[in-house]
Amino acid sequence: MSRRRITTAEDSAALLLPQEMLDEMGISIGDEVDVSVVNRTLILRSLDEAERARKIDAATDAVFERRRSAYEELAEGAK
Repeated sequence: MSRRRITTAEDSAALLLPQEMLDEMGISIGDEVDVSVVNRTLILRSLDEAERARKIDAATDAVFERRRSAYEELAEGAK
C-alpha cells in the first residue's frame, strides 16, 4: 500500500498513480476503468476484472435463486 495525495486537474479532483501501479493492474494511460466506492473504500478495477466480477455475481445470484427453497428450509430449521 502507498499513500497518494488528491490533487486537481482542471475542475476535478485527481489521484495520480505511478506507472508501476498501472502495470500491476494491467491498465495504461487512456484506458477506461471501473470505479466504485464500498464502505468508504475506493475500488479501481480494469474493465476486464470488473466484467469478470459481474459475471461471478450473476452466476452466484442464479445459483441462490435456483436453490432458494432449500436455503429457506435450512434457515427455518436453524430457528
